[in-house]
Amino acid sequence: MNSYLGCNNLSIRFYHRSETILDRVTLSIQKGEKVLILGPSGSGKSTLISALSGIIPEHIEADVSGEINRRRSAGVMFQDPDSQFCMLHVDEEIAFSLENRSVPRQHMDQMIGDVMEQVGLDIDRRTPIETLSGGMKQRLALACLLALEPEVLFFDEPTAQLDPASRKEIFALLKDLSANNGQTMVFIEHVLDGCIEWMDRVILLGKNGRIIADGKPEDILHDYQQEMKEAGIWQPKLYPASWREVVDDERHPLAVKLSARLKIRALAEKSDLKSGAALIRSEDAAIGYRKKTVAEGINVQIPKGGWVSVIGENGSGKSTFLKSLIRLEAVKKGRLYLEDCDLKKWSDRLLYEKAGFVFQNPELQFIQDTVFEEIAFGARQRGWPEQQIEGKTAELLKEFGLTSHAQAHPFTLSLGQKRRLSVATMLLFDQDLLLLDEPTFGQDEKTAGELIRRLKNRQERGTTIVMVTHDMDIVDQHSDQVIVFHRGKAAYQGTPYQLFSDQSLIREFSLIPPLHYQLMHAAKEKVLI
Repeated sequence: MNSYLGCNNLSIRFYHRSETILDRVTLSIQKGEKVLILGPSGSGKSTLISALSGIIPEHIEADVSGEINRRRSAGVMFQDPDSQFCMLHVDEEIAFSLENRSVPRQHMDQMIGDVMEQVGLDIDRRTPIETLSGGMKQRLALACLLALEPEVLFFDEPTAQLDPASRKEIFALLKDLSANNGQTMVFIEHVLDGCIEWMDRVILLGKNGRIIADGKPEDILHDYQQEMKEAGIWQPKLYPASWREVVDDERHPLAVKLSARLKIRALAEKSDLKSGAALIRSEDAAIGYRKKTVAEGINVQIPKGGWVSVIGENGSGKSTFLKSLIRLEAVKKGRLYLEDCDLKKWSDRLLYEKAGFVFQNPELQFIQDTVFEEIAFGARQRGWPEQQIEGKTAELLKEFGLTSHAQAHPFTLSLGQKRRLSVATMLLFDQDLLLLDEPTFGQDEKTAGELIRRLKNRQERGTTIVMVTHDMDIVDQHSDQVIVFHRGKAAYQGTPYQLFSDQSLIREFSLIPPLHYQLMHAAKEKVLI
């Protein structure tokens, strides 16, 4: 096989699964190429880069057939940088990579400084890793990979858990890195804006684990638009248009579309907003974990039956706030009230009948050996009749695309499938309150849309939705209110339209609003000029 990196007639099946994940995939990647792999959840994207990087079969056993042409050295960056760290401080983590190359100790300090400068990690090298933001952790993970001097870099959704501003920074950093040293890079990404513009090729995988298309980004988006839509693959919101041509020409098709969307949001803002008694309220609450306080002086109200999105930079306290609402983290000071009763006074049984929680890491909530039993567990605990359990569980399996995995162990699912399972377990019941931590990340567009529709249906039946998310389009389209955590405070509570229309707030909170708001602000600035 004459290529820098690739495979020929590659098929992979995991021993615990009956179906083939990748089916006769042939692929050739040249030195210096930037390749983006797209496909619906479960199509084998992560399996493919695991095989090309050597993770399969060196660290993950599988039935592999066909040829694979790997490079001598490769680096892989995953969604969760914490899963890659094994030391306590920044310099120690980078030094660990250098030790793997047998670099003499006297040369390490200079090399650590060089890679930190290369990735823009402008901090004290003795900084504890746990204190870094999500964006900084991804910069550190990249520094550790560069210290290995890999021939190929693989990225498995490296920005999935980052806020939009941090995502933009990481994409810009990787683009500069590729331009400066001609690094060969292979990406898996759901969020394409900021990434697809500088890719050389796009490879499109189908749900059957086969390559549907392979070509230039603009050609793939144009020629396979219908196939991508049917597969539920996210498409870029801007590309192949440039932002400058959209701003400069009000008749540009995208400019017309965005202007119409803004008018719809403005009209919706003037209509009656959901209001009523507060289901949850806080009084000068301080939240944190272990001995650390991450936010304090929190005074918010969450209306009964509303949809409230919680946003903010990585590390601002969003997930901790969500956990505090169901006592997974204790309130350090002040009070939290659920239905005007101090949260501390609720019994566990009544609290968990009232509220459901979906973790950011779905594996934290899995306790059964099969997908079917994971969904059915709560119903069995409540003593439901077996016929009712089987019927409701089968319904949820079908709705979340998990029927064929009913007897699989939850830990063997893809990340997207795990996310769907974690939400399905919570939708078995009709709780008054659903707390969800990034339920759509790692999902293809079709699955994410179906999930949002199900949650909207639950809200219309009276359920209060509180969701942590980095997706500003979800915030804008579905939220009645949004809470922004910023610099240790719940710094804003109001409607999405009020937030995204206020350019001073956007700057203060380092937000990147949906495109139609960006166009509105750009038009105002254009008039002022």
